[in-house]
Amino acid sequence: GGGCSRAENGDRETMVFESLVVDVLNRFLGDYVVNVDSSQLQLGIWGGNVVLNNLEVKENALCELNVPFKVKAGHIAKLELKIPWNNLYGQAVEATVDGIYLLIVPCASIEYDAEKEELQLQEIKQRELQRIEEAKQKVADKDIPKQQQQDSFIEKLITQVIKNLQVKITNIHIRYEDNITNQDSPLSFGISLQNLSLETTDERWNPCLHDQCEHVFNKLVRLDYLCAYWNVNTKMYSKSSQVESLKDLKIGVSTSNFIPETYQFVFQPLSAKAKLEMNPRAGVDFASPKMNLEVNLQDIAIELKRPQFLSIMELLGSIDMMSRNLPYRKYKPNVPCHNNAKKWWEYAINGILEENIKPALNSWSWKHIRKHRQKVKNYRKLYKSRIKTKSPDEEVISALKELEKELDVFNITLARQQAEVEVMKAGYKIYRPGAKVEEDNSGGWFDWVWSWTGAKEDKSRDSKSGIDLLMTPEEKVKLYTAIGYSEAAGDPTMPKRYEAVKISVKLVSMSISVREEHNEPEIMKFAVIDVNTTLIQRPGAQAIKFEAMISTLEVTGLPQKMHKPLLLSSRGAMTGDKDILLSIMFETNPLDERADQRLKVESHPLEIVYDARTVNRLIDFFRPPTDVQLEELTSATLMKLEEFRDKTSTGLMYIIETQKVLDVKVNLMASYIIIPENGFYDKSASLLVLDLGNLKMSSKSRARLPQITAGESTLEDIMDRAYDCFDIQLSSVQLLYAKPHDDWKTARKTKVSSQHILQPVDLKLDLSRAMVVS
Repeated sequence: GGGCSRAENGDRETMVFESLVVDVLNRFLGDYVVNVDSSQLQLGIWGGNVVLNNLEVKENALCELNVPFKVKAGHIAKLELKIPWNNLYGQAVEATVDGIYLLIVPCASIEYDAEKEELQLQEIKQRELQRIEEAKQKVADKDIPKQQQQDSFIEKLITQVIKNLQVKITNIHIRYEDNITNQDSPLSFGISLQNLSLETTDERWNPCLHDQCEHVFNKLVRLDYLCAYWNVNTKMYSKSSQVESLKDLKIGVSTSNFIPETYQFVFQPLSAKAKLEMNPRAGVDFASPKMNLEVNLQDIAIELKRPQFLSIMELLGSIDMMSRNLPYRKYKPNVPCHNNAKKWWEYAINGILEENIKPALNSWSWKHIRKHRQKVKNYRKLYKSRIKTKSPDEEVISALKELEKELDVFNITLARQQAEVEVMKAGYKIYRPGAKVEEDNSGGWFDWVWSWTGAKEDKSRDSKSGIDLLMTPEEKVKLYTAIGYSEAAGDPTMPKRYEAVKISVKLVSMSISVREEHNEPEIMKFAVIDVNTTLIQRPGAQAIKFEAMISTLEVTGLPQKMHKPLLLSSRGAMTGDKDILLSIMFETNPLDERADQRLKVESHPLEIVYDARTVNRLIDFFRPPTDVQLEELTSATLMKLEEFRDKTSTGLMYIIETQKVLDVKVNLMASYIIIPENGFYDKSASLLVLDLGNLKMSSKSRARLPQITAGESTLEDIMDRAYDCFDIQLSSVQLLYAKPHDDWKTARKTKVSSQHILQPVDLKLDLSRAMVVS
């Protein structure tokens, strides 16, 4: 009897595990991968081993990016999960993904299929409606206190899984191909990655397994052979069959043993390491951060050639045209324009008639208006029936789906909102489609795991939670012991000083160079050495702090007479023993609470040298093709984000009271520009030296400004507080002319000399920035 009971328990756990895995895979991969079938799951009952092979990526997987591209061939070779549920703290949880291959092409490269296009449009619409419903649910739930106990349990369970989690992602190749933009010179660009791994280590960063007693655990993250390329006049993988295309993508992954010769690299393969420390007891133990990540990068060399630049500009212009062309694809003839003028004229005429003129005329006809109103009324009526019950009739759901095919998202959302108001007024409870309800336990344990991760917020429930339904009390105690969870454990508020997340990135050097062709000399090379950036989060104060420091900056120009001119340098202009060229600090909600935001910028001098040949060649290099018009990009850049219409004193007061106070301190030490007489800097040239002066900018204190009260303060008092005010000082701006062998560096430090054309000038400004943008 006992053996039979254990077998039943094993079967039940296997079924639960299978449904959980199918649920998580469908949720995370559902938007991108063709439906995962449970028969595809190979479950090892004793090891909890799940293997998915040969997953196909959806053609419209990129729809959320709002780009006119589709996946021509997409494939995930293997996805494997090993979860030892019986021994979570004694064995590693392993996640392996091998072979992610994507070939992306313009929509115009894929033959139009009306039925497939309609299915994809309906899928996008349903996804958007689901997002709107989830947003509405969050608004409805914001006043309901969360179940801290449930959140704490899930957090500890996930932490235990992460503690011994080993992740390995290998062989990624994502490639975009395009022969629409320029048929004479097809382009392709892509990224390739050999390996990304996450491994548990000890305090000395040696691989190991952690037990449940250890408070802080370490992860070593490795990135191997990441590269990016942009090929001009390239071979088109998409011209081959899907099998051949995927084979080409697989062969094209850069590895330690193989770097494809056909790639025109934007940056060469690079590797990096990151050290991650995690504190699972961060809720009660504030001695160390919840997450501390240190990333170390060596040398990054980015190179851009003139053909690549032209190709990039052509593609940006082409994306505008592709986006405009999307509605007319269905009318496009599948024959060349040459010798088929009639068909192409019909395409132009029918496209404009059917997509622009007829819909505009039809939408204002009484027949169409009456028909549309009837559809909306029918939808509202059916939706009222749908949300009154947990289990609506299949006929109602089917009728709603049919109407959703014809109505747009705006009208569906409007009709749903009206239906919800009417149902609430009638005193009924609302059951939103896809939303979790208190009495509904059908979703199982993973629904509230999903809720904890932030995809949904469920209402707190009085009935049994999912874990109680899936596990016996003995099994639950065993799991709680394994992950170190107590049902009585609290979740105190974090102190304002506690730094929960720290991310630091150290970059040894990075260079960006431009040249005409591969075998020609560099026109310009921009190099930074020793870059350190840090990001710190303090959740107790809802604060973030960002710091960046650069030690050395150099820009070299086009070689001349066996000499490479130094156009910009921090070394030649450095004063004293300072080793930091530029430091930037920005933080929100600082600890001293004197401001809501703080910005500090300090820089040491730079020596800037004008070189005529380099500047002229740079102008030629960055001159865009004559036929490129970036209308959408330009209009998007110039678009006004927001306009305030309320200009009453009450409106001003509200804006002033809620406006963030910005504390600014900027100190840019005097850099100078050297302009040589003949456009090339050498010892025999006369020089014009422009000293840009020392720029200082700081916020004015708001302490002395009058306090404002509604109904009592005058408009003048309110207006005094309606501006952020800054002091700006520019000191010692000067212009010198130096003949060959003149000591202009000494003359620059004196206020008066025979070399001065403009003696040092000081400038003081008061800048007031309006809080209210008109």
